[in-house]
Amino acid sequence: MVAPTRFHRPVSPTERLYLSTREVAPPFAIQLVVEGDGEIDTDDVRAAVAIASHACPGARLVLEDDRWVDSGTPPRVEQLTGRVDWDALDTDPVLHRPIGPGPEATTEVVVLRAAGNKGTTVIFRAFHGVMDAGGMSIWVGDVFRILRGEEPLGAPDVDADSDLVARLGASGAPTRLVPTRPSPFGRAAPGGGPVFLLRHRSVAARVPAVVAKVAAVIAEHCADTARIMVPVDLRRHDPGIRSTANLALPLFLDVAPGQGWDEVNAQLLAGMVERRELNEMEGGGLSAIPQPVTRGILRAAHAIGARTGRNVVSGIVSHAGQVDLEQFSLPGFEPVSVRAVPSPTGLVPVSVALVEHRGSTEITVSARGGRGVAEQLDELLDEMVDAVSRGAGDRPVAAARPVVPALPLRAGAVTTPGGATAVEMFRRHARVTPDAVAVTAPGGPVTYGELDLSSDTVAAELIRRGIGRGDVVAVLADRTVAGAAAQLGVMKAGAAFLPLDRRHPAARIRATIDDSGAALILVERDHLELAGPGVTVVLEEVLADPGEAAVAPPDLPDVEPQDIAYVTYTSGSTGRPKGVLVPHAGVVNFVRSATDWYRLGPETRFAHYHTPAADMACAAFFCALLTGGAVTLLPDDVSPVSLRHMFVDSGANTFLLTPSLMSTIVRLDIEAPPVRTVIIGGEKLYPSLAEQAREFFGAGPKIVNSYGPTELSIVCTTYDLDDARTPDAPAAESVPIGHASSDTPVFLLDESGRSVPVGEVGELYFGGPQVAAGYLGRPELTAERFVSVAGERTYRTGDLARVLEGGLLEFVGRADDQVKIRGNRIEPGEVQAVLETYPDVAACAVVPRKRAGGAEPMLVAYVVPKTVVSPSGGVPEFAVVDARDFLSGRLPSFMIPAAIVAVPALPVTLNGKLDLAALPLPVAAEGHTSTGGGDELPAEEWAATARIWADVLRVDVRVLTEDSDFFVLGGDSLAAVEMLARVSRTTVGAEREARFVAGLEGFAHRLTLGRVHAAALAARGEC
Repeated sequence: MVAPTRFHRPVSPTERLYLSTREVAPPFAIQLVVEGDGEIDTDDVRAAVAIASHACPGARLVLEDDRWVDSGTPPRVEQLTGRVDWDALDTDPVLHRPIGPGPEATTEVVVLRAAGNKGTTVIFRAFHGVMDAGGMSIWVGDVFRILRGEEPLGAPDVDADSDLVARLGASGAPTRLVPTRPSPFGRAAPGGGPVFLLRHRSVAARVPAVVAKVAAVIAEHCADTARIMVPVDLRRHDPGIRSTANLALPLFLDVAPGQGWDEVNAQLLAGMVERRELNEMEGGGLSAIPQPVTRGILRAAHAIGARTGRNVVSGIVSHAGQVDLEQFSLPGFEPVSVRAVPSPTGLVPVSVALVEHRGSTEITVSARGGRGVAEQLDELLDEMVDAVSRGAGDRPVAAARPVVPALPLRAGAVTTPGGATAVEMFRRHARVTPDAVAVTAPGGPVTYGELDLSSDTVAAELIRRGIGRGDVVAVLADRTVAGAAAQLGVMKAGAAFLPLDRRHPAARIRATIDDSGAALILVERDHLELAGPGVTVVLEEVLADPGEAAVAPPDLPDVEPQDIAYVTYTSGSTGRPKGVLVPHAGVVNFVRSATDWYRLGPETRFAHYHTPAADMACAAFFCALLTGGAVTLLPDDVSPVSLRHMFVDSGANTFLLTPSLMSTIVRLDIEAPPVRTVIIGGEKLYPSLAEQAREFFGAGPKIVNSYGPTELSIVCTTYDLDDARTPDAPAAESVPIGHASSDTPVFLLDESGRSVPVGEVGELYFGGPQVAAGYLGRPELTAERFVSVAGERTYRTGDLARVLEGGLLEFVGRADDQVKIRGNRIEPGEVQAVLETYPDVAACAVVPRKRAGGAEPMLVAYVVPKTVVSPSGGVPEFAVVDARDFLSGRLPSFMIPAAIVAVPALPVTLNGKLDLAALPLPVAAEGHTSTGGGDELPAEEWAATARIWADVLRVDVRVLTEDSDFFVLGGDSLAAVEMLARVSRTTVGAEREARFVAGLEGFAHRLTLGRVHAAALAARGEC
């Protein structure tokens, strides 16, 4: 048996410098102090430290020659009585005592028990030569995981800063460090106290740009331009690294006295964007000098800096992270604070360590001692506290930069007559043009008068049952005339309709009904079983007998603009979907702008093929019925056959398409008919696809790019693609999302809540009547997302954008992990919450990833199975198809991950977040199947179908087998549409396409190559 390799790694150049620094400024340690109420058993800590240090062997290192080597001995855990006196840190016996290196341990843990069992403090200490703050967070996080009975995540990698820089490459020269930078304390001769001072303050606030604010305060105390060093964690470049080693290099900021923190923060962000820290591997040249010489230089720099007030840097500001105190919670122990203690160094007069948690900012400062320094340090720290406490800052934004407080409102929007509510607008058309077509459906057209009567009938029944203003009524219907009448009838009764999709799993439908508190469910007869135990009314029975509504309109309540028109559910990051309350005023404001944007009117025939449960369906519904046009109901699911019918035979002339579907359509063998308007929205639109759309539809139709979160009443900005052809059209990475709808102020703010200049990225906030009333039954979430900006109630979108010249908005991306798939907004956390309930999943993560060769994202699920490890190489076995079936019974199809990948463990960052870069790409992108079991396909018989699969999925055709599953290989429903269309053209024939597609119904989540080929043969009548 071969003995396991002992964990070891070379001492990096930075760490060689740290070895010399320790002798000048002992203990030169990374120290994290966790304080809390309650007790932690020291023996439990000792055991947890031993296990965590085995999983993170970088916590057991000793120095052997020029290498760090795993000693195999757990760090010492010592119990003492007392607590850290934060008002007398200069004499603290633990924080100043030496630690490592050499043959001694380089890490240790001290447990402090307060007298009378009034609290416990745990101090984690590591010589800076073996660990940085990020590495310590990994190790400490594992200690507390083990104390809670969880498995450690571990840190098996040996990478240090030099390894990562060697891989990434440096693009510039290192900063020239010379001892010319002023100290905030001026000249301070030795004497008058300790060699190094420690101070601490807690601020009951968390504010953006805290590093810049603190740096500006240090510079304010300097005689001339200060140089501030900001350590940057290199793990941001390769989040897959699980290493406790030193993986931080400095960014240097030159800050003049009186310079605003805004400019300091801009300088910091620019440095990070340009990755300047990667240039600083040499440590000012000191890392390459023999250690005895380095020690001499450091001692001299320490003395000269104190005496002359000139240093290589004026100060260090290190942010140790935003800490979730729950990560340190244990039964019987409630964490109160987590604080970092900065490492003093002879080269720098002052060093600041920042930690943020639970609404607080912890500021700990070390300073090189000297006469009068203690008093100046206290004054400096008081000003830091003041700057952080004031939040928004003490300096104006730099002058001469164009700032947009709120984007200019567009004038001249068309005002559509008809009233202030959706009900009034519809009834006007029903009264003025009762014989005009309102709905086209497979059963024939329905006029405004007929739809008005049907919806009156529904409203009368609801009122008879006590339904009124403030109530929610669920509507469980297909894309049918009855469903349209139900939605109108609910609004006429003063209530809000909650549209549901019968294609969604029954459990999800019932959970949505329960969460909404729906007073009643209007349901088509075929879907009664899906409705569950609530109060149900069968639509067909209500509509069969108009009763008094046929004689005279019922006595309906007055509906106000602020009443809720409908509730639609969108994905929730916690695993719980959230219901958005959309008022009539928002719908009306949208339609007034959309009338002009989309050329709406009596000639409009708006295609409705969308899921009823999404606001894209509401766009088709309201745009047609509130402007005198007609909604064209298309009952079939999206397929090559249904798409061809929609464009060629349905009579629809107005279409709302996601970029993903648009991309599929232009590749289908469809001859585009005369079209009135094409609206593209729901995802980022790139210029290449926009040009393909223009070529596909020709010069006649109006083609626009629209944007709008559910919380902003369907659509709130639009851009006409014809504008992109004008000579002064702005250049942008993606097609702009344009200008906002009427009466809709737009704010583009940075993380500090300040407006960003033209051309810079900020987060989008929208105000005005289209802002939703909030989330149903979620006051805390409503308060978080619906906020006041400049006295305006706004919705904070979480979307990033920039203002182009001319005031156009360009969508850039998300500020979080939320993703749009086929126009549906998805929180990966909701999918993950469902997948975690699958019996064979021990742990999982669901993340968006880019598709190979495409811009649109896909969801990928990474699972750690409970089954045994496979004999072939360490990745546990997992039944992917069964897991997909499990999800299909609980989630809508668009939320099912395109790929499910089994992994032995989930790698995380130092903050406990998933390390996306450490996860393997989905198997389809690697050219391998994740299922097998079939013989290789006979090339002479199935070659054409296999080649189509290989092309659509981007896999090697040679790995495809009869049992290869399209969805397991990373395909989704739109990719399946393209695949089926190409198979139909190649092997089936257009005249048999409908039979071919119908033959595959029921295989939505088990679409194998063998089944597709069998369906093709059956359609041709060959089997």
